[in-house]
Amino acid sequence: MRWRDLIAFLAAVSPSSIALAADDVSEVVEVFQRTCLAQSSSFDAIASAAAAEGWKPLPEGDFERLAPLEHLDSSSGWIAADRALPDPVVIGVTKARRDGRPVETCTVAFMKVPIEPFLNEFSDSTNAEKLSEEPEGTWTSRLYMLIAGDRKQFVKLKYARSPDGSGPMAASSIAER
Repeated sequence: MRWRDLIAFLAAVSPSSIALAADDVSEVVEVFQRTCLAQSSSFDAIASAAAAEGWKPLPEGDFERLAPLEHLDSSSGWIAADRALPDPVVIGVTKARRDGRPVETCTVAFMKVPIEPFLNEFSDSTNAEKLSEEPEGTWTSRLYMLIAGDRKQFVKLKYARSPDGSGPMAASSIAER
């Protein structure tokens, strides 16, 4: 994964980088939950929603830089606007393999969110169990497991903090197909 590209990539597709107020964090978490953790979240369902909502497709292969897994079978990504957020987000889905099993991933990438409030709101609003936390240079990666809808999912939160406590974040779900 080339997460160091996230800042440059999101800055290119979302030129305004308005920091969200801590009060808006619940809406950011809700966008991730609604998009990637809902029972109907799947590669095909999100691709259909992208077409119906008029999300702008990313150029072929661009989303792969943000995908939570490598060795993808297929991927699609879009720039999407959500009424709850001041800036567009990148939403992407993949089909891949994890430990030999077919999985689908869904990612919502945010340009700038208050990191600690997001992590707290995510923990408070889900039954997620934190499995690991690993520093990766200036980035931190957290892996969680939770049951959402009727399926077990892994959630990977990858983020970088800026001096003001906010920063870019990619929130991804990984679920068996």
